[in-house]
Amino acid sequence: MRSARPASRRRVRAWTAAASVTLLAGSLAACGGEAEDPASAGADGSVSAVGDKLATAMKPLDAYPVPTEKLDDVDSVAGKTIFYVPITKQAPQFTTTEKTLAAAAEAVGLRLQVCDGKGTPTDIGGCIGQATDAKAAAIIADAIPYALAANGLDTAQKAGIPVVISNQVPDPSHPASKTLTWVPVPGSEQQIRLFDWIVSDSQGKANILINQSSDGPSPARYVADGKAALQKSCPGCKLTTNKVTSSNFALIPSSTSAVLLKDPTINYVDSQFEQYLQPTQGGVQQTSRTDVKVVTGSASLGGMKALKSGSLSAVTAQAAAFQGWVDTDAALRLILGRPMPEYAIPTRLFTKDNIGDVQLTEEAELSGEWFGPATFTDDFKKLWGVA
Repeated sequence: MRSARPASRRRVRAWTAAASVTLLAGSLAACGGEAEDPASAGADGSVSAVGDKLATAMKPLDAYPVPTEKLDDVDSVAGKTIFYVPITKQAPQFTTTEKTLAAAAEAVGLRLQVCDGKGTPTDIGGCIGQATDAKAAAIIADAIPYALAANGLDTAQKAGIPVVISNQVPDPSHPASKTLTWVPVPGSEQQIRLFDWIVSDSQGKANILINQSSDGPSPARYVADGKAALQKSCPGCKLTTNKVTSSNFALIPSSTSAVLLKDPTINYVDSQFEQYLQPTQGGVQQTSRTDVKVVTGSASLGGMKALKSGSLSAVTAQAAAFQGWVDTDAALRLILGRPMPEYAIPTRLFTKDNIGDVQLTEEAELSGEWFGPATFTDDFKKLWGVA
């Protein structure tokens, strides 16, 4: 088997604190998304070239990319507490990461405290403050832009509490340091693969609506990277963006249906993350259209079952179970003052052609076997000297 391509290298983009807060709290695009014009002719990609990429993206790994630099003094962290703060627990992916974080923390004698950011700067800041007041050994912030909790994260680091930020494009205003690290995530990779599948399935004749998360700057970056790849492989395809947010799920069905009714030629709908999938599908159903194919990224067990049942046409997923162990490893290295290795979080494309080979159980999801051999937990324990 060929291994899936490693996650893309970290991309650095600048943003301001005010812009980040606006992105998180912003409302949906009013009754219809922002239409992106099709790319001009002469692009250097092709539908046939996309097929080769899809074949690789659908295969499991030969082995997970576990770091090799060992830690020999993890005994010193036993009994301490680390905080896990996801931007919102509405996202099923974070539940998987939380459970595997708990298992990894237990392996080295750490305690895990979870605080739901609830998609708002106030709640996120409250969680960070709670961790600081509790003198946490480390804080793991999942999908939280630094600017949304800058004061709290600054205060935590000044108090000697290291911070791990995952599922975000690194903020150049807050580079990695002895108290801060960024764990890369394959957000762009997932988006590119979904668009690749749509290009192949439509034979280069897709009109796509994407419900793009406005919870911070990173989701927009992932879509921009996906759009750039789409323009190369399918210059005749059209992309319309409808901005959605976890702070207002109630508006997603109506905004989705409004775009579809405005442009009846749309034949693919992409829910950027699975947390928006149910209201997105609700919007499609409101139009009574049955010719629209729906896809989603960051799929968990629910999304995988929907694919198997036929209510979804394709999904991408990242190895959220592996990420729990990676985030723990990163926290340990910050706590112990050790150099940070290069991390990569795998992703995989699933369609009707390979979903039949996957065990659709919570146990399988938590083991990480959907993406490759489920031996990485033992590998991390050996790395930490607790096997």
